[in-house]
Amino acid sequence: MSESNRKKATIQDVARLAAVSPGTVSHVLNGTAPISDETKTRVHQAIRALDYHRNENARALRTADSKMIGVVLQDISSEFYAHCTAGILQRAQAAGYAVFTVDAHFTPEVLKSGVAALVDRRANGLIFIGGWQDRECYESAVDAGVPVVFGDRWVEDHPCVQFNNRQTMRNLVHALYLQGFRHFSYVGEALGFQENLEQRYGGVYDGVRELGIEKTGFHPILDDRLRGGKLRHSFDYFMTHPEVFAGYGEPHVILTSNDLIAQGAIHAMERSGRKVPQDVAVVGFDNISAAACGRPSITTVAQDAYRLGQECFSLLMKRLSGACESKVLTQQIAIRESAPLTEENAVRAGLSIFREQTPDSERMTVGFPLLNGCRRSGRHVLDPDC
Repeated sequence: MSESNRKKATIQDVARLAAVSPGTVSHVLNGTAPISDETKTRVHQAIRALDYHRNENARALRTADSKMIGVVLQDISSEFYAHCTAGILQRAQAAGYAVFTVDAHFTPEVLKSGVAALVDRRANGLIFIGGWQDRECYESAVDAGVPVVFGDRWVEDHPCVQFNNRQTMRNLVHALYLQGFRHFSYVGEALGFQENLEQRYGGVYDGVRELGIEKTGFHPILDDRLRGGKLRHSFDYFMTHPEVFAGYGEPHVILTSNDLIAQGAIHAMERSGRKVPQDVAVVGFDNISAAACGRPSITTVAQDAYRLGQECFSLLMKRLSGACESKVLTQQIAIRESAPLTEENAVRAGLSIFREQTPDSERMTVGFPLLNGCRRSGRHVLDPDC
């Protein structure tokens, strides 16, 4: 093969040969993080072996400040992604940056072309929120000299802002066990695609394993159809699988990876003549606005997506200055009607309590008063006189 036809080595090729991540190669080349001498030697040996050369022309073009960043996400119609993007926009506008978004809809072709367009337009940096089959895309951005930051996930050798998903779900299982629940279902998307979902499931499993009920009291349901159309597919699933409601013993609580999945389960139970939480308790995840005002209102894990976006932008600005920092944000439990839980048991298990926002919140979101539930007695069934 002639020299002109030989495929140029990429940063990914160097990383594979040196047995490190592409981020580590980038750090070695740019001097942006402390790397051991042994690792530096392996990287430089791989660079020489592959005759790797950075695209200096592209890097030179990037020395001009475009004052533009890209945000890559999967579904901006989701309340979580929308709030996160709003947090990025707030910080970006204050700093004089324009923001362009790639809404991939879990479609690899859209993701790849969108990221390539942001790189071609000389974005100062990219923020990847969530993530789904995007490794090739973010590695290509790194190879082109574009700094990247990750939100709601962890990627080695890169700045990340993530929630304590695993610890929260583990603590939640322990709190519900203290409340008297002995059978736990977990309903969520299939694993292997999104790191945050794996952490949530892992936390539930940690909890039931520590309690010694992973074989007798744990019933996971993982269905990839729940990745899109969560409310509809959840409703359909629970309508066609009544054993989830009645076949696992009592008291039974269904933990979910998303509030829409929880809503689907609740609607299906109502249609089937069952009551929440009297027959089965349900816990959601995300604390979307509808979770507080339904009947029953949904006990759910609250995570501050707006702050996640703000922190991602802040870390990107630091990354542009050469720093590589990460941050973990703490989730909270919003205790409502669908799964009675005393604050005492929640705190005892290590959970932080979410307090409903007031209408004059600086984010201009609607605050909802706490709906009455039996928190003092600690009983499984709601008591209207509590």
